[in-house]
Amino acid sequence: MRKLGAVLAALMLLGVFGFVFASATTVAVDLAHGENDKYLAQDVLDFDTNETLAHGIIPTIDFVDWAYFGDPTQADVLGITNLGEKITADALNGVDVLIIGQPTSPFDPEEIMAIVDWFNQGGKVLWIAGDSDYGSGPQVIDYVDTLLEQLGVKLRLDQASVESPTLNAGAGYRVIGIVNPDPNTPNADVITQGFKHEGHVLYHGPGVVAWVDDDGNWQPLIDGNVPENVYRIVKTAEDGTIVENTDPAANAYLAGDTGVFTLLAAEKMGDSWLIVSGESPYGDYEPTWSAKYHGVELDGPTFVTNMIKWITGLTAAPAPAGEEVVDIKDPEGDDHGPGTYTYPTNAVFNGEGLFDLVDFKIKDAGDNYILEFYFKNLGGNPWNGQNGFSLQIIEAYFDFKDGGSTDAIKMDENAPTPGSNVAIDPDHPWDVALRIHGWGNTLVLPDGTTKDVKVSADLDKNVIMVEVPKDYLEVKPGLYGAILVGSQDGFGVDTWRAVAVDAEEWKLGGAEADAVINGVAPRVLDLLVPAGFKPTQEEQLKSYDAANAKPAVVKMIPIIKPKVTTVTQTVTQTETVTTKVQKTVTATETTTTTTSGTCGPAAIGLFALLPLLALRKKRE
Repeated sequence: MRKLGAVLAALMLLGVFGFVFASATTVAVDLAHGENDKYLAQDVLDFDTNETLAHGIIPTIDFVDWAYFGDPTQADVLGITNLGEKITADALNGVDVLIIGQPTSPFDPEEIMAIVDWFNQGGKVLWIAGDSDYGSGPQVIDYVDTLLEQLGVKLRLDQASVESPTLNAGAGYRVIGIVNPDPNTPNADVITQGFKHEGHVLYHGPGVVAWVDDDGNWQPLIDGNVPENVYRIVKTAEDGTIVENTDPAANAYLAGDTGVFTLLAAEKMGDSWLIVSGESPYGDYEPTWSAKYHGVELDGPTFVTNMIKWITGLTAAPAPAGEEVVDIKDPEGDDHGPGTYTYPTNAVFNGEGLFDLVDFKIKDAGDNYILEFYFKNLGGNPWNGQNGFSLQIIEAYFDFKDGGSTDAIKMDENAPTPGSNVAIDPDHPWDVALRIHGWGNTLVLPDGTTKDVKVSADLDKNVIMVEVPKDYLEVKPGLYGAILVGSQDGFGVDTWRAVAVDAEEWKLGGAEADAVINGVAPRVLDLLVPAGFKPTQEEQLKSYDAANAKPAVVKMIPIIKPKVTTVTQTVTQTETVTTKVQKTVTATETTTTTTSGTCGPAAIGLFALLPLLALRKKRE
């Protein structure tokens, strides 16, 4: 916590700092080498019912800027920028990610050199997809491998096909791949989040990924034979089978080989990344974007979207963290609500400190504030929450101007109570609130207006980060806040997990019977209440009135103390001895304005040193 620079006067500097967020990632797709544009802008339709199963890649993945190489007349159909009919060095300027899906015509030497030079700049991602060795497939594989050889990377596509006898869409060559990144894959949670169909994705007649060692020897990319800086991401089932359709013969595999084979892998080369896949996310006979094929429901759109998210994380330059303007510690080991709450009994809650908020920071980052919620242990992302975490739910309320609301937010209109089941400090009506969980990223205004904000998590640092535009939050003297932590439950009241007298598999335990019966047991496990603040967390969460069905009241704490106007007295005393002692007092008042720092024990103790008379702002 920041200490005051002086006892009676300190200056909180809330200047403008030089950090701004990087512009959106630019992803270019290649249509200049015989690829078609299937599912780039086209919806995915159910073959039997003509129902729309998913929109196209470009309209769905709208958090990047799209462009393409190919016929300029396609620009109107695709709705994105044309970069030219050939891949050139100039056209690649400003491109962060290049996706080449199943090229059926060769690359010119100038194009290969342009791609190699671009890739070697660092901070780039090349995703290149091939085909099986069926029909004209060997030519596609040759075009892919020629480019890979010039890049100097390990990964290759072998001259073979892989089939799946059991896990398929009605035929062995309609392979259903399994998104199952190797355990050491960086940020693997981003790739696997949000699946509804076990991470099953279509690889229609796929090629198989192999690699080449430093001596030029081809190697199978299988368990126990994965080189350094290579990560397998999509694999076959255990009975995958290598098939030879057309000459030439494969280099690393033999027809009839069985086992788990690689359909998509990534390789880190310096600061750039290469992705090689046996089929394309777009433009194939039936691309990986497919949401359903021959009656088999698939996670294709989710997987490709996740891959683009993962890619943008790889290409993004490390951003300055921003200037820290608030840092408030919360005591460890207090994720027990009113002092008695316990975790549910299901094994997913076996970790310690899963709901223990230990630190809260605000950082100034140009047009946004970054709110950072540090936990003792986020517990990973066991349910693949799309924001990078699963177990926690956070509500944050901030008061920084006149007016506002005193109601706890309730996102489910049909819920009997707000999810937190508490009331918010009536002395500090809130001006903006946040509801954050693994699938939730909502900013709420007092009039009920909502806005999505960016939420992410760093599981290594056990921190959840929320970007709040400065249009909605003022971080200045006089900022008050209340931060509530609970257990997220998609089936709970307003997505908060229920609490019972005794813990159950999916319920918190430790509530008082009267509170449960009368519906006022708070569902809050931790509050941001720094040491020394009164009332304590436990006192606040016990403040309900069960008999009269009144919920507990959560108090706001000073995030940044208000400006304090103090009074200095000059006192002249004249005493006359009569039957009583009489005093005549003449007071001359002068005012000085001081600005305090962020909340903490040192700052709270300051008030004991202020003059006896203090004129405090109405909303302190």
